[in-house]
Amino acid sequence: MPVSAEDLRSIFLFAQFEDSELDLVREIITTRDYPAGALVFSQDDRSPGLWFVRRGRVRLYRVAPSGREFTLCIARLYKLPCLGACPLFDGERCPANAQALDDVTIYFIARQRALEIAAQYEGMARLLARVLANHSRYLMRLTSGLALHCSTPRLIDLLLTYAQERGRATERGIELDLDVSQNLLASLLGTTPQMIAQDFARLERAQVLDARGKHIVILSIARLKRMI
Repeated sequence: MPVSAEDLRSIFLFAQFEDSELDLVREIITTRDYPAGALVFSQDDRSPGLWFVRRGRVRLYRVAPSGREFTLCIARLYKLPCLGACPLFDGERCPANAQALDDVTIYFIARQRALEIAAQYEGMARLLARVLANHSRYLMRLTSGLALHCSTPRLIDLLLTYAQERGRATERGIELDLDVSQNLLASLLGTTPQMIAQDFARLERAQVLDARGKHIVILSIARLKRMI
């Protein structure tokens, strides 16, 4: 199915493209669909190009020699939609696995075509620069969180991010619904589900939030921020 200009502009990395630049991208981009649970690519594979998440969520994770999984991020349309940036530039193998969490639709650009067009057209070069900048910002946030001494501040930081992105102001406070399981949340934060449960209990005892499964009410966002 052809990719429309409107579909591309729904991905913020393409939002500022001129019509002529979008037409150029539409000539080289293809659509791929993956069912929930399918691997888009595997750790140590040769990367054929760039993927842009149009629909659904894709988990990027690494597997340690011990077999333990560590989730790096969850790519989605409005946040970190691009996959495969590192191998695109250095030609090395994929540093992580990419697995569909839902039925996903992904736009794909072959590596060689992306590099050739970036060398000739400012729009594609600007796109690749934005991809790198977006990933750099995320990595700075990730490393800052991991530098904290325990999992509670990392959980708070994640909840504050969710509150900013999808929180709803109500009489009780800021309400939000997590779109990840407790196991996946633990993997994102580099800890265990048991520690996440203890962290939520600690925050509830401090009366800064009320957690009912995936539904969270932040009772005092000011106090929550001060706990980091």
